[in-house]
Amino acid sequence: MTLTVSLLVIVALLTIHRVCKRQKLSPPPLRLPLIAAIGIPLLNQLAEIVSDAGATLLQNSLEAAITLLWALSLIRILTWGILQIPAELGWWKPTAKILRDLLTLAVITAVVMVVIHREFRVNLVGLAATSAVVTAVIGLAAQETLKNLFAGISLQVDSPFEEGDWIDLGTTTGVVTSLRLMTTRVRGLDGSITVVPNSRIAVEGLRRFKPEEPVGQMIELGLDYSLPPRQAIQLLQRILQHNRRVLRQPTPKVWVSSFADSSITYSLLTWQTTALELRQLRSSVLEQIWYALHRIDQSIPYPVRDVRTKPSQAKLPSSNISTEHKQKLLASTEIFAHLNDHQHEMLAGLASCQTFAPGESVVRQGERGDSLYLVVHGTLEVFQANTNSSTGHPGRHVADLQTSDAFGEMALCTGEARAATVICKSECVLIEIERKHLLPLLEEQPDILETMGSIMAARRQQLNANQQQRAESRRRALIARMKRLFSPSSQEQ
Repeated sequence: MTLTVSLLVIVALLTIHRVCKRQKLSPPPLRLPLIAAIGIPLLNQLAEIVSDAGATLLQNSLEAAITLLWALSLIRILTWGILQIPAELGWWKPTAKILRDLLTLAVITAVVMVVIHREFRVNLVGLAATSAVVTAVIGLAAQETLKNLFAGISLQVDSPFEEGDWIDLGTTTGVVTSLRLMTTRVRGLDGSITVVPNSRIAVEGLRRFKPEEPVGQMIELGLDYSLPPRQAIQLLQRILQHNRRVLRQPTPKVWVSSFADSSITYSLLTWQTTALELRQLRSSVLEQIWYALHRIDQSIPYPVRDVRTKPSQAKLPSSNISTEHKQKLLASTEIFAHLNDHQHEMLAGLASCQTFAPGESVVRQGERGDSLYLVVHGTLEVFQANTNSSTGHPGRHVADLQTSDAFGEMALCTGEARAATVICKSECVLIEIERKHLLPLLEEQPDILETMGSIMAARRQQLNANQQQRAESRRRALIARMKRLFSPSSQEQ
């Protein structure tokens, strides 16, 4: 009879295990129940043999082993069926693994004590009193270990964070890979695993970021007193709005934080999609701020001992571009190629040379402008957005610009809004020619305007022709596909 029950238990466990695998649920514990199903019939046979021989102590030991095997197996299966499976099915909130383990351990301890007392008549009260002294000594020697143990239990019960969350402990930041009984393991940006004692987390606290939630960070920055706060705030807001890493919602914010000894301190609140890029975003924003400040003859102030009457000049790549170099680039540009050497020299002397950071927007689609840009070196990307494009996305990639390429001529000459967004792919040096720079040339030779207008009209006509040609090609390809689709041969198939 016992053997038949054991076989039925084995078949039932294997069947449940297979069903759980198919349903993607946690399978039942198999090791201990299978050992019990196989071992209990054998121990029963052995107990009968020992009973006939009259070995009372050995018989009691075998009966205790049989009782413990089925009791422990039943406890494991009940723990799985009551605490784990219903939580996975969504019937109630999942119970922390550490609590399941502690509950299982407590029940197993109680069962073992009862079996020992029943089978061997052991005085457990006296044993517990004797072991109290030993327990006190062990407790004093393992204070830190016990702190980590109870802190781990507290973290499991309170659940201040979960596996996969980004946490910041001050000196340790990263993604939580596991929360264990004694320690928490955190994977840093460099890929290393930091083992943090749970007692430290419980005492010091932490900052937590969920993977699916926007992540914000504060950036403190000091700017010179010579830059009016309103202008500084507008400059910083424009940089944050044009940075592709910064989320548009929640809205980034800039405000004056304090007046320091040598600077006005500004606070920048930015948001991004993941905590993994906190440092990259901070670096990108600060880099773009540096370039933007130097384009308006400003710099980051710092306390110094010597007296300076003006900020030190930054060694920008644009400062190394000579007037002769500008003349050669102007002469190679179609819109200015018809000018003579004297006019090239005059325009090169008036035009300014600017340096832009990687990822920085030079012009934005829809904005008004009165300047043309000529690429000295670097690579830029041209994006064009349609009416359905989101505000934060630059749009469809149209082209790349490299050395000697020009853009912005329509805004310069006609005052039209920018037709595309141009973003630096690398550090770029650009020659900026404003509308006022052309006025001396027009006073000297008014017919320059007519020549430039003819060149731009021809370029626009060529662009329209290319667009019409592409549209015609798409139309013919569409008609050809429709003919193939509706041909008699395709209908027969």
